[in-house]
Amino acid sequence: MKHIIVVFCSFILLLQAANAQSTWKASDYKPEAYRKVMVLAKVTDVAARQQLEDFTVKLLNDKGIVAIPAYRNVKKTDGVSREEFLVIADSLQVDALLVYSVNGAEKQVESTPTVSIGVGVGGYGGYAATSVPISGGTKMVTVVKLSVYFYNRASTDEQWAQQLSGSLEGGTDKLAYTFAKTTVKAMIKDGLFVK
Repeated sequence: MKHIIVVFCSFILLLQAANAQSTWKASDYKPEAYRKVMVLAKVTDVAARQQLEDFTVKLLNDKGIVAIPAYRNVKKTDGVSREEFLVIADSLQVDALLVYSVNGAEKQVESTPTVSIGVGVGGYGGYAATSVPISGGTKMVTVVKLSVYFYNRASTDEQWAQQLSGSLEGGTDKLAYTFAKTTVKAMIKDGLFVK
């Protein structure tokens, strides 16, 4: 039972850490009714890129915001000028762009909860008991840091930004979903879209 409580508390703390990310919005930003929002993840791992784009697109679509992933719709994104990208965006009816960009990844030591069981020996003359640890200690985890930027046609600069960080411990799909959910929730909360 103690093990379950420790795992549950750790899970809650991880969710709060992932959700307690900072955002910034341009002071002159005005929400618009965008035809489509393209989601672009500048991530070298192909599977992680697709997961991050797909999860974000699904969550935006679930909120009534039409979104498409870049990996399915644009052949080349690196080295494309703004003018070239606007031509591509026009052909896809894209009015806004959400870009994930990796700031780095680092290995960190994380403490794991210790679980103990009680062991006792008793007899006629007395009773002796102790606690024996059966798990716990430290482990290495990879922490990924991302920046998220939101652009629209009305400006050449970003209109909204967010900093994210999270552990790869559960795999790229879990981290991608957490990043996508945190991002979409913050975008809605910050009023980036016409209701």
